[in-house]
Amino acid sequence: MMEFTGKELNYLHVCRRKLWLFRHGIRPELENNLVQLGMLLGEETFTRQEKEIPIGEAGVLDWADFKDGVIHETKRGRAPGGGDEAQVRYYLAWLNSRGIQAHEAVIHYPRRRETVVVPWDEAAEQMVKQDLAECEEVVKGPVPIAVRRPFCKNCAYEEICFA
Repeated sequence: MMEFTGKELNYLHVCRRKLWLFRHGIRPELENNLVQLGMLLGEETFTRQEKEIPIGEAGVLDWADFKDGVIHETKRGRAPGGGDEAQVRYYLAWLNSRGIQAHEAVIHYPRRRETVVVPWDEAAEQMVKQDLAECEEVVKGPVPIAVRRPFCKNCAYEEICFA
């Protein structure tokens, strides 16, 4: 089985073409203003917390309360298709598979003043296994066709997909 990152599991749920392009080294995100705004939001919220905790190649936790078994992710806006939840489920799976007890993730949407709690349980574990299999299928196959959706206008890949 191939190794993936939390971001890639997010992309699986948002747009399979974006996942394929990202995995094959096409990465315009750092030039995108909305991505830069999201990074700034992460830096400026929850300033008392230890930020950006790398977890191997799986990704970076925005912050965590390891003694309570809770990880936190801060997002600018809600990803379509459940991508945010898939990302944090993967982080929970990664941590638990390495003996670090993490029983839930909290996704913070500061602009919306909303939080979403994602528990780690057997159902979540099965979802992660399914997501990993689907990611592998997508990236090993041909590039998925571009399908315009309402959220494409805010995507860093829009110009690549619809030029």
